Amino acid sequence: MALALSVTLAQAACVGTAPSAPAVREPVRVTNNGQPFQMWEGALARKAADAACGGKVNVSIYDRFDRATGAWVYPEGCA
Repeated sequence: MALALSVTLAQAACVGTAPSAPAVREPVRVTNNGQPFQMWEGALARKAADAACGGKVNVSIYDRFDRATGAWVYPEGCA
């Protein structure tokens, strides 16, 4: 009986789970209703990004202001 139990436990330990694929997140780019934001309007851009995501945007140290387009970019995407 003990041998059967230990074999069963050993077999259960050998069964692996399928590797989970990392979530692909598209960057979120927001403008001020089609108009460019100013660089100092980061708080307004964050609110717009939260609204675009339907709740919350993932913030990181890589968030940036794109001077060429006037858009704030959140590379981590929506939460």
